[in-house]
Amino acid sequence: MHYQIILGILLGVCFGFFFTELTSYIDWMGVLFMRALKMIVVPLVFCSVTAGVAGISAQDNFLRLGGKTMGIYLVTCVIAIFTGLFFVNLIKPGIGISITPPEIQSQLLHTTSKRELLLNLIPENIFEAFASMNMIGIIVFAILFGIFLGKSTHSGAKSTKNAIDGITDVILKLTSAILKLAPFGVFGIIASVVAKDASTTEALYNLIKSQGVYLGTIFAGIGFHTFITLSIFLIVFGKVNPLKHIARMKNVMLLAFSTASSNATLPLTLSEMQTKAKIPKKIAEFTLPLGATVNMNGTSLYECVAVIYLAQIYGLDLSIVQQLTIILASLMVGIGAAGIPMASLVMTVVVIQLVGLPPESIGFIMLVDRFADMARTMLNVYGDTVCTLLVAKSEGESKDLQVDDFTIH
Repeated sequence: MHYQIILGILLGVCFGFFFTELTSYIDWMGVLFMRALKMIVVPLVFCSVTAGVAGISAQDNFLRLGGKTMGIYLVTCVIAIFTGLFFVNLIKPGIGISITPPEIQSQLLHTTSKRELLLNLIPENIFEAFASMNMIGIIVFAILFGIFLGKSTHSGAKSTKNAIDGITDVILKLTSAILKLAPFGVFGIIASVVAKDASTTEALYNLIKSQGVYLGTIFAGIGFHTFITLSIFLIVFGKVNPLKHIARMKNVMLLAFSTASSNATLPLTLSEMQTKAKIPKKIAEFTLPLGATVNMNGTSLYECVAVIYLAQIYGLDLSIVQQLTIILASLMVGIGAAGIPMASLVMTVVVIQLVGLPPESIGFIMLVDRFADMARTMLNVYGDTVCTLLVAKSEGESKDLQVDDFTIH
């Protein structure tokens, strides 16, 4: 599929550059593709977050073990986002591209104070939030709804959870079907964008060159978080040798990189963490499925880099509060991202809309999205294993980790 998407992008570039006047006849493909993505965003986010949170909150040890696990996941995700923020502002991959700036419509991006940012977390009317695609409000409501749905002992609660699980499965299948249309959609999007904003050789060259710098920025952030930040967590809080852990998890990381799917990697992750890292089954079977649902270090980092890169392309100068808005949106959207290939692409549309950028600007990042998807999935899965090790240590279930000098003495 990703080869077909790359082909669609390249054909769109050529068509928009050489047949500028004809792009009005094919841009409908991009419009329909973007409408389809926006159509599934709200049900996908609400159902996947609610189902995931309800599943874990129903467990007896949720408050203690779940709170501890979620705390580690959130801390590492926040650090990952700030890492992405640092690298994208340091490297500035989108600077120097001449694209017509859009009219910013987003209330969130016009937020001028931290107080407003905090108040925007809670929607006054959840139905209005659904209709206006207030994704941060929807995600907050989904988390609260999922927690109390899992804790409810009413006879109808189980039926409600089963219904949401079923809807989530259908939505994921629909998402996969829509993403199969991506080659045609990106062809229409890219052709239209190139015809409008990159009709000169220099502009086209700068746009393509920035894609490589943008991908390098993502890889730099992911590499730093994987090998530096998470290693510090292992050494300081787990007394675990990070090189040993990476060596033991190499098969898991390679599978995550090649499949770009956290869910597809989960069975191997469970097996390797129990057999090689000696993690007790009761902990591994709690933290790893939870991580595949809500722990998206790589996805959150990627969302932050992608949106600020697009803002740089459009020449938008973001304030500190506006960048905090993007950080919050990246964290929330990372929680709602499904563990299937290209799911982050759908979530990127959410963040793009939150900050008021045109949804079709996603075409600027799709050329290298597959490679970014592979790298961010690897970080997502590796982050799950790190959290699992730390939770096992904190639970006093780590005596078996003292094998082969795996633990630092």
